[in-house]
Amino acid sequence: MKKFIVMMIVLSALFLVSCGDDPDIIPATDNDTANTGDDNGNTGNDNGNTGNDNGNTGSDDSDSGNTQPDDGDSGDCDTSNMGKSCTVDTECGKCMICTTGGKCTKGCTVNEDCTMATGLKCNKKLARCTNVFASLQACGETKCPTGCCYGEKGLTEVKCLTTAEASKCGLCAQGEIYIPTDSKCVSAVCSTTTDNCKTLNAGSTSPKPECFECKSGEFICKAKTGTSGCSAGVLINAAQCIPAGQQCVAGVSECCSGMPCIQGYCY
Repeated sequence: MKKFIVMMIVLSALFLVSCGDDPDIIPATDNDTANTGDDNGNTGNDNGNTGNDNGNTGSDDSDSGNTQPDDGDSGDCDTSNMGKSCTVDTECGKCMICTTGGKCTKGCTVNEDCTMATGLKCNKKLARCTNVFASLQACGETKCPTGCCYGEKGLTEVKCLTTAEASKCGLCAQGEIYIPTDSKCVSAVCSTTTDNCKTLNAGSTSPKPECFECKSGEFICKAKTGTSGCSAGVLINAAQCIPAGQQCVAGVSECCSGMPCIQGYCY
């Protein structure tokens, strides 16, 4: 009997042990949950990749910024028109001019491009080496930003034509100016050393050619004053004129020397 009871106790214990092994299944369920967490983590990594894609989009934006240097190139001269047939400067494009022979060529961009004669300066708006001192600076950039500059007979005056016309602008080389009344191009400035105003006014009868001289500071031809048989180019009121070296107002003041007011002073 005792042996039977002991056997029953042993069997009961074995039964209980075998029943206690079943909970081991639960950790397997926890592992699945953990794997699901890894999947979520991968999803997080995918989101991170999406962030990287957005970063790439940022790189594309920086490429868009590259268009700025291209805009800067638009400031260059229109040299693609070099050699193109033309009748006026405006047909040649930015900082290009129409010269002898009716062909486009590059104009001036700085004063250093205008060393072919004393008195010439670069009117950058026109890309022309012009006389910017004469006739109250009529051919300077401020007063003549468009069209062309042309001269009166004998280079006694220079004027600006705001809209270019072949009949008045002519086809002149750089540093020259067209004289419509003479139908020819001459240097845009007269020479104070060789004084070529007699030649420029060879056809004049009143006053006579020998009465003209190249006016210093203006570089255009004026009739000599105080010479017998020659009329003064400008009538001066001695009581109101401003002596050389004193301040003046361009276009208003009258300098005793007969020269215009240049940069605020009489010379």
